[in-house]
Amino acid sequence: MRVTNTMMRNNSMLNMQKNKVAYNKYLTQYNTQKKIQRPSDDPTIAARALKYRTTLAEIDQYLTNIKDATSWMGATETCLKTVNTKLTDMIDYCTQAATGTYNEKDRADIVTQLKQFSKYIYEQNADADYAGRYLFTGFRTDVPMLFDKEETGTTYTITENIDINTINKYQYVYGEASYNAGSSAADYANQASEFATTHRALLSYDKLDDNQTVKLTYTDSTGTQQTVTAITKSVAADTKYNEHLHPGADEVYFVPETGELVFGDDVYDSIRAGKDLSVDYKKTEFAAKDVRPEHYFNCTAVDNTTGEVSNYRTAGTQNMMYQINFSQTLVVNTEGCDSINLAVGRTISDITNICNDLDVMEANLKSVEKRINDCDENDKTTLANLNELKSQIETEIQLQKTVLGKTLGSAITTCQSARDELNVALADHGSRYNRMSMTKSKLEQQQNDTKEAKSDNEDADLGEAYVNFSEADLLYQATLNATSKILGQSLLNFI
Repeated sequence: MRVTNTMMRNNSMLNMQKNKVAYNKYLTQYNTQKKIQRPSDDPTIAARALKYRTTLAEIDQYLTNIKDATSWMGATETCLKTVNTKLTDMIDYCTQAATGTYNEKDRADIVTQLKQFSKYIYEQNADADYAGRYLFTGFRTDVPMLFDKEETGTTYTITENIDINTINKYQYVYGEASYNAGSSAADYANQASEFATTHRALLSYDKLDDNQTVKLTYTDSTGTQQTVTAITKSVAADTKYNEHLHPGADEVYFVPETGELVFGDDVYDSIRAGKDLSVDYKKTEFAAKDVRPEHYFNCTAVDNTTGEVSNYRTAGTQNMMYQINFSQTLVVNTEGCDSINLAVGRTISDITNICNDLDVMEANLKSVEKRINDCDENDKTTLANLNELKSQIETEIQLQKTVLGKTLGSAITTCQSARDELNVALADHGSRYNRMSMTKSKLEQQQNDTKEAKSDNEDADLGEAYVNFSEADLLYQATLNATSKILGQSLLNFI
């Protein structure tokens, strides 16, 4: 076969181009430290690179979600643990106070300290926020747990479910002797206070609307739903001290000022044998720092100016879900209605009312003592009458102090129940937090493994790339030399 100079030149240029391509390939690998520059260089590497990069992007997002969730759950845990500590302090304080003498200064100290506990629990912790979002309000993270100012323009109709076991036996002072210019010692003796017993439940709010019909519904022992209409019994309408706590056997009293339901014996026996007790009531006047009903109860709010109606439903949990892994989500929030019990604040209000009544009784006693001191010593009848009144008021005070002691003892039980409920929420929170921590560790390991696999797939070995580049460079230079020698000869050299 005849080989011409043109054929040799073409073959040499083709081989030189191939060597140049290889030279450029290894030079680029050495400079970029990457195996390929375009998907067409190696489709297999390119496909794997896409897979690894997608996986890494997802893992990075999950780790970001976990970081956000960790911050949220950390803030929540701090609040819950603080409330737990304060409830323990309240239990200790009530235990000590229950054995006290309850003079005026002691009572003032008790009320002040308990109010500080309540303020710290509800205002500092239940109403806490993180990054501008409230921690314990479920989906409504933009709505505070408490009213930030007095609210009187909206009427809430609240449906509150009552645990039948929280309807407690309650002892109270019934009747009181009061000064009357025409009363005799016998009259004052007939006004003697007595220690009475009833069954009572505290609703979650006091200062309720008095112009309403309150209905209770429950399922009796036969499985039949029963409805009881409560009798509104205002404290201001009492003709006898604590008459609002003295219903008939088949009656239920609703006391709007104090938010109490007082059960007659027959009604209580029927309810106690049944289940699923609930009550509907209305409240319009909310003080600043009162808990907003929509965070705890099914309720309807009516704007008294515009008539606009808002329905709130808390049935079912309001879980804030974060995706923390492939096909894996985590609940990051804890609702206030599942962790911070409103009964603690109501118990403190109850103790405050009892202490206020004691203050009034002692003021009455001082007034009678002054009348005795001012009375003519020779007016034996008047002195006898006043001394009988004094004796009755002193008895009333001792009975009221007994009520205070028993109420403080009941407060211990209430705080213990609230702490138990809180500890359940804390345990649930802790289990979710631990699960998230384990997921984070797994993701971090998976992230490292994916990064390593991605590097093995995409990154060129620097030493190997340098050797390949050096070989390609030598080969390219040799090709240039050989080609120049071959193409340097022509027919003219032989003429």
